[in-house]
Amino acid sequence: MRAFDETSQPAGKPLAASLDTRTAGCVIAASAIASIVFVALDQGASGKDALSIMQSMVKAQPMHQLVHVVAMACLGGFMYGYSVLSQRLGLHRTPVLIGLVSYSLGTVLMLLATVIDGFVSTDAAAMFIAGPPASIDQGMQIVNTLSGVLLPDLARVAWVFQSVAAVAWSCALLRERGIQRAAGVIGLLAGALPAAIVFVVGSNMTDAVVVGILLAQGIWNFAAAVSLVSANRTERSHGHASLAASL
Repeated sequence: MRAFDETSQPAGKPLAASLDTRTAGCVIAASAIASIVFVALDQGASGKDALSIMQSMVKAQPMHQLVHVVAMACLGGFMYGYSVLSQRLGLHRTPVLIGLVSYSLGTVLMLLATVIDGFVSTDAAAMFIAGPPASIDQGMQIVNTLSGVLLPDLARVAWVFQSVAAVAWSCALLRERGIQRAAGVIGLLAGALPAAIVFVVGSNMTDAVVVGILLAQGIWNFAAAVSLVSANRTERSHGHASLAASL
């Protein structure tokens, strides 16, 4: 039998790595669920004229900002989870590194879009309705520019970057076995779909199109989460097997 101090370190390393993958998978799944739930709770602006629309934006501002704070937290959760996925797949591999860089760029753009939609637009509405009546139309034009032009453009580019990341990681997962390979197949389909939709519809983004993109991303997120959790179990079994073989 080998001495305990010779076996404890090698056996401990895969077990520590497996705990990280399980945590990362759970974080991705939790972030996906939270983002879906809070997006459903968000309220859009309503009204018959510029003043009533901006008043409704200000009235819904506390809940609207809460939704976007949660969205920003979810972006951080996704970034953590996919960083662990990249580490597990191997940052020395070109597809994995491309995926991490592309997802990081998409996250930055989506974070900027979240700040504009959740804070800048509502703060602009509050500023202009408190001003003279002549500023109402000007304020509405600014809000429309933010919500109708800048925000959709940021989201579209971010979705493309995120699709590139999903496809790149999926190519790496296809070289794995079992559930990991299945997640790679799902990623090639669901992960590429948002970018395909963006290129097909262009600027004609309807609510149905956005829901379709979010659904495709949700499928990929859960596939990646299951892949990480199952990797945890595999690494645990390998770690115990290595420990048993060394005794």
